[in-house]
Amino acid sequence: MSNDNEFQREVKKRVSDLEKIAKEISEQIELLKLSLANPSPKKLETVSAEAPSRDEVALPNCLHYFGYLRFIPRNGSIPDECLTCQKVIECLKHTE
Repeated sequence: MSNDNEFQREVKKRVSDLEKIAKEISEQIELLKLSLANPSPKKLETVSAEAPSRDEVALPNCLHYFGYLRFIPRNGSIPDECLTCQKVIECLKHTE
């Protein structure tokens, strides 16, 4: 049961992070639309975006997130795509 609770917390955290990113993107889109509608010699505000850490970036062929294997129940099976992944051990032991 605690694995399920941990999984739910992890999902909620990731959803929250994605919502924040989506809001920032929407704000940037609106600023760009305004600058296109009202072209002026003003300098656009530079926005620094924090690049995701190496651990947060999913591998190109990964159908899950980094750390997914940690939440599979002991009697559950590891997905086939995970068995051929180069980072299967790191994923299994990954903690944030």
